[in-house]
Amino acid sequence: VLEMSRQWNPIDAVIGGTAYLRRNYEELLPQEPREDPDAHLRRVYHAVMSPFTVRIAEQAASLILRKQINLTSRTEDAEVDPYWEDWKENVDGLGTDLDTYARRVTISSILYGHAATLVDYPNMQNVPNLQVERELNLRPYFVHVDAKQILGFRRINEISQNQPITQVRINELVSEAQGAFGDKVVRQIRVLERGRFAIYRQRFSSGGRNLDRTQESNEGGWIRIAEGETQPVDTIPLAITYSNKVGELISKPPLLPIAYLNILHTQRQADLSHSLHVASQPVLVLKGWSDTENTIGLSVNKAILLPPDNSDAFYVEPASSAFDAQQSFITQLEEQMSSLGISTLFAQKMGSETAASKRLSRTDSDSLLSIVSKNLESSLQLAFDYAAEYVGIESPLVQISRDFDLQTLDGNQTNSYLQMWLNGAISQELLLQMLKEGEVLPSVDIDEEVEATQHEKEM
Repeated sequence: VLEMSRQWNPIDAVIGGTAYLRRNYEELLPQEPREDPDAHLRRVYHAVMSPFTVRIAEQAASLILRKQINLTSRTEDAEVDPYWEDWKENVDGLGTDLDTYARRVTISSILYGHAATLVDYPNMQNVPNLQVERELNLRPYFVHVDAKQILGFRRINEISQNQPITQVRINELVSEAQGAFGDKVVRQIRVLERGRFAIYRQRFSSGGRNLDRTQESNEGGWIRIAEGETQPVDTIPLAITYSNKVGELISKPPLLPIAYLNILHTQRQADLSHSLHVASQPVLVLKGWSDTENTIGLSVNKAILLPPDNSDAFYVEPASSAFDAQQSFITQLEEQMSSLGISTLFAQKMGSETAASKRLSRTDSDSLLSIVSKNLESSLQLAFDYAAEYVGIESPLVQISRDFDLQTLDGNQTNSYLQMWLNGAISQELLLQMLKEGEVLPSVDIDEEVEATQHEKEM
């Protein structure tokens, strides 16, 4: 985890953007030798960080989840249990639907290399029976866990990497009421083990209040303030989504090279911006004049009277070509980020393209999108399975579309399919399916449409 955290620093920088840049300017925009401190600060506060890396992650998530996540029954020709249809509209207990939650997990996974979903259930200690539980409408919920929150993990045998993980430690920040109107943020560590959990806090809170000393304390000055079981789930209810897996709970950010280029782009852009700021004001040169304390006022309504000798007055300004090299370098950086990013997001071709060319140009992008999509699907399936264990209802099958192609059917292609149907070369079901996949038709039930048209013909 410590080794991974070093790779997260550039990712933190590009996610934090301009605010992060200005907080950490001594590292990202250090003071140049003999640079005036005030001039250095002006250079810092003129700098902004463009969100190239974050936009790539967001657009990749939009491609992966551009079609709604589909839940199907495990039984053939059966409907999904209505419980799950209702539950997916609020998967985290905070009103977040399944697609929105999945997008959040996907972006985090692409940026940091992996992200996790903790499946939790409300505390049942004060619930006397099943009837009261149902009246309270208690239900499982998802908790999004960033890779940075996972402080460490433990195996049965640390020597063998094939052994299952038996403990995961998660850093959490919770808000608690303070006084009549205030709130305070408290840090705690959640320790997950097979079938049980424990929550630890430091012996002294940030306000100096001594927590209950009667509870167990470990060597680090932390005490256990809560513990319980995750029954009927007898494993660690944590589902991981990987975008660049190295090992179990170990990954590498796939956009790390782009993050480095993003930071370099910010540094060079800051230099150019500051240079333009300084050089945009021409300098007045008075030739043949002695230094004087008299102030010269410059205005369009004023003029300088020169003595009849070799005296002269003129403005000095840098040639515009002096900044061309910097601008050219910045443009090259932007092109490198574009080429290293997901090609689908930057060079999607809407015109005609051969199948082979299209397949080759989309190989890298589809492979990354497909990896994340498959991992997201499997992790959401596992999360639904954990939730199903809590409520005792069979979990549905989670399906995410692998269609990442943004090209829609144009008018000529649509007419070709219609002509093939009229000539009897394809069925009506296939025609409607192709129009639906080509996003010509909205999300309709094909069987219902075929039945409706047949009914109209019979009438």
